[in-house]
Amino acid sequence: MTVTEAPVLKFDDLRRVTGATVVALAAMLLSVGGAEALKPSRVLADELPALDLETVIPKRFGDWVVRADAAPVVSDPTLDATLAKFYSQTLARTYVNSRGQAIMLSLAYGKNQNSWNTAAHRPEFCYDAQGFTVAARGVHDLPLAGHEVPSVRMVGTKHQRQEPVTYWVTLADTVTVPGFRRKLQQVRYGLQGQIVDGLLVRMSSLGHDEAEEFALHEAFAREWERAMSPDMRPRFFGH
Repeated sequence: MTVTEAPVLKFDDLRRVTGATVVALAAMLLSVGGAEALKPSRVLADELPALDLETVIPKRFGDWVVRADAAPVVSDPTLDATLAKFYSQTLARTYVNSRGQAIMLSLAYGKNQNSWNTAAHRPEFCYDAQGFTVAARGVHDLPLAGHEVPSVRMVGTKHQRQEPVTYWVTLADTVTVPGFRRKLQQVRYGLQGQIVDGLLVRMSSLGHDEAEEFALHEAFAREWERAMSPDMRPRFFGH
């Protein structure tokens, strides 16, 4: 009787392979009897402090404070219902600083982010579904204290409203952006048998000067990161 051993996959090599290669590798592993071994079963969120968005996100930090009567975060009941299928918690707040500048912060958290279905709820699609014209502004490494956060920039326009948006996603304590990078991270965790939690972090503001608005997003993110407790900080901003 011949026993075929499953090939060893080095996770660092995932950065250099194409999507087709990932699919081929997964199929090969399954074909040699590795289905049960590859099935994630370890829920990482159960090993970490409980995350309650309402309580862990400060309502006041640095020069920013929550103001309930400020411009609303883009939201739609139908989209909210869809998000609820994939995320266990959502939070939407508007923060205002002493100069009257406002940042709309929207968060969605889920204990199981191994599914690729959550990719269908990227902000680009949500804004487009609500009648916005969406213009991509590329991926930007947002500079924080001692590290950078890869983030997506875009601008949503609807009538006279122009809304620059910065967002990123997390898987456990790893920050990434939607698309192939995120899929590689999902594969990496899945092959280790881990079910990871994650966040969709979105901040936006209203204004026609894109450079000024994106700079405001960076300033807000830096103060927000400093205000988070050390044990929670990596789950929102990575390392």
